[in-house]
Amino acid sequence: MKSKLWVLTTILLLASLMLAACQPATPETVIQKETVVVKEQEQVEVTKVVVEEKVVEVTPTPGPKGVVKITLFVGFGTGTSPEQQAIHKQLQDLYNSTHTDIQIEFLTVPWGERLQKYSTMLAAGQPPDIAIPIGVGGIAEYYKGWLDLTPYIEADGYDMSRFSGATVDIHNYPGQGVLGLPLCVYPTGIYYNQDIFDEAGVDYPPAKYGEKYADGDPWTYNKLVEIAKKLTKDANGNDANSPAFDPTNIKQFGWNGWDWNSPIDFSRHFGDLPGGGVSEDNTKSLLLTQQYIDAITFFKDNIWTDHIRANSEQAGAFYQSAGDPMGSGMVGMWEVNTWMGWAYPSWSEKFAWNVAAIPAGPNGKVLVTVDADTAVIPAASKHPNEAWEVMKWLFEPEQYKVLINNYNCLPADSEQAKTWVSENEAKYPGVNFQVFVDALDYLEPAPNHEAWKPNYTKINDELNNMLGAIQSGTNLDVMGLLTATDAVVQKLLDDYWAANP
Repeated sequence: MKSKLWVLTTILLLASLMLAACQPATPETVIQKETVVVKEQEQVEVTKVVVEEKVVEVTPTPGPKGVVKITLFVGFGTGTSPEQQAIHKQLQDLYNSTHTDIQIEFLTVPWGERLQKYSTMLAAGQPPDIAIPIGVGGIAEYYKGWLDLTPYIEADGYDMSRFSGATVDIHNYPGQGVLGLPLCVYPTGIYYNQDIFDEAGVDYPPAKYGEKYADGDPWTYNKLVEIAKKLTKDANGNDANSPAFDPTNIKQFGWNGWDWNSPIDFSRHFGDLPGGGVSEDNTKSLLLTQQYIDAITFFKDNIWTDHIRANSEQAGAFYQSAGDPMGSGMVGMWEVNTWMGWAYPSWSEKFAWNVAAIPAGPNGKVLVTVDADTAVIPAASKHPNEAWEVMKWLFEPEQYKVLINNYNCLPADSEQAKTWVSENEAKYPGVNFQVFVDALDYLEPAPNHEAWKPNYTKINDELNNMLGAIQSGTNLDVMGLLTATDAVVQKLLDDYWAANP
């Protein structure tokens, strides 16, 4: 997900090592009251499972006699920092002090170890009962390993109308059902450095969806490129429009593209096809469609023709002084998700910044790509009914707000989203947080760009390799790359369906 494509490639390679052999079958969901029988003396076994020649010990903490213990697995996304773990511990203590029949425990695993730990727990017959928070990509890693919550929602008459409509759709999977309740949404926006705009004498991008640019032109990606050229400067202060501009010595870039996003999700802006590189039925590669040709050509031209975006070597300078491209002070605009909230304090110390609406694509449509976190119940959970009760408690307004603040995200709950805006505007006066809430009316239609596809990790590796070749400059033949990658992706799809008819 990070800017250097090799980082994501490495992460996805690690994921592929664990994914193929550890997807449990989905059991039938039965909603009923359980009678828990507990022996006088309960022994807890320490099970050792060998994973990649490394011994991993899984030792569950026993609950009090006669009490069901629900384990909440944290590691598929945010929530793993010491500060966030402390908040989880507070929630854990609150729940356990107010409930006698069920007790909960948060189990935190570093993100890089999540697949090994989770797979080991499944193999040992000691699955967790809830995974929280987890995004669409995390769900895809164990696609058939989660419980359909629809029977629970219907049996309890659970009010799903409290959530923004599109956020509910994200977690509703064809053939799988509703796998999670909406928790966090992370829509994209155009973050921009106001100081860079002011110094260049360039008008800011539109603050609202439907607004035109200051000169009266529609707000499109072509207009974005036009103003990004004025913001891009070489070492002598020439912008990218100047005949004297030196593209080999750029010190400031007008646009950082979709860096830190999923491999090819930006293709959604260029047409109506899904953004994961494959068809909605997961049988055909889309890479040779006009939509993808246009998207990858735009990606290449930004770097090597327009010179508004850094190539792989140039991007290294961003991280010499900051933990993200915008924080370097060398980027005028960046399209990225609200999970960048962790960087807001450091940005504010260095420069004035704000957020603008996403531009329209070549087809005239505005589409916002979105990441989304939820909570899910593993299909292998031994206590799904109790897990559902805990999940409902976590999603009560008081606890829900604690989680939202802990994960620094825009809440999917419509009412709490309003509070989120006012609270963030109080922290960062003048910053346009309402644009993120408005973005929920323009979310990408299903399937989400991170949604499952056959040979998920291998296909994403191929997409990353293709984009990496362009960004590094090792291969700028767009059609040649698309043709070669299309053949590999199609074979991966065909191989999967041949093995899984």
